[in-house]
Amino acid sequence: MNAEPVRAVVFDVVNTLWFEAKSPDLDRVYRLQAEAVAPLLDGWGIRLGEPLPTMLAQIWQAGEKADRRERERGSLREVSIPLLLRGALAVRNIEISADQADELWRATWIPARHFGVQLYPDTLNVLAALKTEGLLVGINTNRPCTAEMHLPGLRDFGIAPYVDAVVCSGDTGYVKPHPSTFELVLDRLGVSADETAMVGDLRDADMRGAKAVGMRTVWKLNGRYDLPPCPEADYAIH
Repeated sequence: MNAEPVRAVVFDVVNTLWFEAKSPDLDRVYRLQAEAVAPLLDGWGIRLGEPLPTMLAQIWQAGEKADRRERERGSLREVSIPLLLRGALAVRNIEISADQADELWRATWIPARHFGVQLYPDTLNVLAALKTEGLLVGINTNRPCTAEMHLPGLRDFGIAPYVDAVVCSGDTGYVKPHPSTFELVLDRLGVSADETAMVGDLRDADMRGAKAVGMRTVWKLNGRYDLPPCPEADYAIH
């Protein structure tokens, strides 16, 4: 076991800090997205011949299908939502710039509180205890957004005050276990891999990904007692 003292702990988010307590009302999510996007389209003089929530639903569903195809191919590339937005408008004979697509992408990002998620009962206590011990806390999560876009959701659940650095797969264009997000969160925390622990629930994305860059690993099992051992996990917790 590494003798270097731990200076930082990095967490996955879904099924590590919070979980989906109930299925989200996706129709409501698409309406919220439409409310955020409509002023941008109006300002650009863009008029659609169909309900905006319908188009947005199609785009995000296309993103989910594209993500599944990438994983089936063994690719670790993150799906580009701005590219999907440009494509969806292009087939409707509407051209927008890359900057406009990026602005639309950011507007469509709806905070996690609208997706039926709930904190684990001990999440905030654990984060507070780590900060009391003087440790740095990071977030490394597979989400098709940037850290800036993810922060409002972390604030809503009281997580943000404890966090020193956030990285999402949308920041690098690759999903875990690709090394890019692990390397970026280490850089933002200002620590080395051998003095950092990664906590997550996924064998490949979290444990193998973190171990590959030299981090210590804590596998959060959430009561899954029937899983085979994970050689890349230094510790297993529930």
